[in-house]
Amino acid sequence: MEKLSLETDNTRSISVMKIMGQVDSETAPELDRALSGLLADGRNKIVLDLTGMDFMSSAGLRALVKALKGAQGSGGDVRLASVPETVQGILLTVGMTQMFKLFPTSEEAATGF
Repeated sequence: MEKLSLETDNTRSISVMKIMGQVDSETAPELDRALSGLLADGRNKIVLDLTGMDFMSSAGLRALVKALKGAQGSGGDVRLASVPETVQGILLTVGMTQMFKLFPTSEEAATGF
């Protein structure tokens, strides 16, 4: 299995990024660059589809928080969709379920932006 794969759909006003694999100290910089690139392009309405994510470390959480703060700072938001139970458990443990809005699907996350 590959370490990390990112697929971004920018065809609508909302960017949907599918994150597959593992986000750890080795791969988090790649995720951070991708998210920072979206924000730099003025794309501050971001849905992260975590369907294929197996693992997220604290480095991955930092990348998500940085993107969230950047998006909210320009009137947008970062929403999480299809969050696997293991990742939900991590978010719950570190108290991030209050920071991020979690949705069952990326379509539901994109609604109401």
